[in-house]
Amino acid sequence: MGAYSSSFIANPKSNVAVSSFSHPSKPNWITAHAIATELSIAEVERLWLRFEQMGATKDGLLTPQVLASPALSSDVFVKNILKCFKSADGNISFESFLKALKWCESQEMQVKARAMFQMLNSGNPIPKDIFLRILSRIYPEESEEEVKRITDVFFKAVDMSRKGVIDEPSFVHAVLGLPRQRTQSILNFHILPEQLRQDMHNNLPEFSSQAAYHSPSPYVSQVPSDNILKEVAEKIHRKDWDLVANRLGFFADDISAIRSKNPDSTFKQAFDMLKTWKIREGSNAKASTLERTLRNAGMVEASLLLAP
Repeated sequence: MGAYSSSFIANPKSNVAVSSFSHPSKPNWITAHAIATELSIAEVERLWLRFEQMGATKDGLLTPQVLASPALSSDVFVKNILKCFKSADGNISFESFLKALKWCESQEMQVKARAMFQMLNSGNPIPKDIFLRILSRIYPEESEEEVKRITDVFFKAVDMSRKGVIDEPSFVHAVLGLPRQRTQSILNFHILPEQLRQDMHNNLPEFSSQAAYHSPSPYVSQVPSDNILKEVAEKIHRKDWDLVANRLGFFADDISAIRSKNPDSTFKQAFDMLKTWKIREGSNAKASTLERTLRNAGMVEASLLLAP
């Protein structure tokens, strides 16, 4: 997995592991991990429950013994994913687990597609026989003849070099060439289900109907500054920022033009889109409008930047 696995466990703010100053038995365990990984308390609590269910020890680790259990080692895909989280001693810490899932939530589709390729055959080009075996595991109910037919069709469409293998660029191009909405629904990952995110959002005092009625904030009617738009762009550029663009009234041609103008940076694309919206709408480019749009697009974390 190489660069992908290193991005899972890198901590830009500290080289000190959370476990060096906290322990599952201590009351600051959840809070310390939330601070270290920049996740919410609710997200860390939810993932700690999942980590415990996977068999974490009292020290908050998935040990080589636990990882060798049938529940975590019988599926080759699960096994390949988990080995990317391991430290030098073979353990998986809760912090690494959190950062990996945050990575899965935040990355854009192209990066996720590249990571998927790395999982399939240890990053090596995929020959037909390996791909056929992969499909056989994904579609166990299909006959051998049908799996072979699907494999032949896929290679005919994707193996443009006709070398009998699929390399990473070809695989990524094929994934990104699928219907975008369908691909996004498959690759989008949220640590908290959208309904739970929405419930948390609605329970914040500044977003309750009572708070809005009794003490309306002048901020929500203001035009957001470029600095705020820059922060929003930082939150959404690795996700489906064009969904936000669609909801703000941009058409497919508008989005393509923005991508073409900033081909090497999704952050610049998202920021450009937001600034264009602000200029286009003028005094009608309200923070409240953008906040609602982000929330409806499932980008609650970004919407909180526009809280009164």
